[in-house]
Amino acid sequence: MSTEESPAQELTGLPEAEQESLFAESGARIILPSERKRHMRVNMVAVILVLTALLGLWNGFDYVNGESGLINHRKFINRDAELAEPGTAVLIGRVLLEDGTPAANYTVKVTVKMENNTVREQENVTDDEGRFRIQELDPGIQVIMIANNSRQGDAQLVQHLVLLNPPPKYTFEPYGFTTLTLTFPSDDTFAAESEDGSFINYVPEEAETDTMLYDESAAGMYIMVGVGFSGLALIGLVATLLGWRDSSAGMLRTAAVLCFLTQGPFGTACCTGLIAGLLTIALPKGPTDP
Repeated sequence: MSTEESPAQELTGLPEAEQESLFAESGARIILPSERKRHMRVNMVAVILVLTALLGLWNGFDYVNGESGLINHRKFINRDAELAEPGTAVLIGRVLLEDGTPAANYTVKVTVKMENNTVREQENVTDDEGRFRIQELDPGIQVIMIANNSRQGDAQLVQHLVLLNPPPKYTFEPYGFTTLTLTFPSDDTFAAESEDGSFINYVPEEAETDTMLYDESAAGMYIMVGVGFSGLALIGLVATLLGWRDSSAGMLRTAAVLCFLTQGPFGTACCTGLIAGLLTIALPKGPTDP
């Protein structure tokens, strides 16, 4: 018996799904660390670290400035000079008139007071370019006098305090070199600032205000320290913001170490950085969910 084969069905498309999709929204989402609720202690540590970083910036600026504030470049240089050997300072300079022209044939004399209350003087005469060099001086604060030898009659004299550099630390250089450009007053200045028109003494004012003449290049080391403090404080501030954003105890602890290194003359940033670093130990290990 033969059977007729049914014709093959032609596939014209995919059958419609009779069941619901396997993918559905669960409503769950990934919470970023910056979106999670911050512990109160994280906020407290971050505030302390921001304050510490600002103190570090202030400490750095104080070192760079060196004219006002807690740090005074002259006092630091003089402190080092007190430990130096006598006769190890060399003064190299130039004397100019108020109009900027060289003061030729002017006498420059440095007076050094000895420990036995005797006075020793070292002097030199400026050349045609106003330049001079005086050796075998004692580092520290000394008195310098400049005299106009070309004036007929009584010579004009001006007197300053000068800070002579000691030999540089951690080097084999046996002498400290101080380079200065000195300005000799004009006749009008002598008439206005001296009683007899021939002698101006700036020593009392400079001693009272700590504004003695000094070689600003000798303060380069302190300026570098100030720049370093400011740089560490800025990095510590950025680390603080990142650690606060992510509630990261490790990042906040890193910021505390950086800010600790920006200590100033009284350890302001050092103390607050240490406090913040100790507080990071008590921080929770991770952020909490909102």
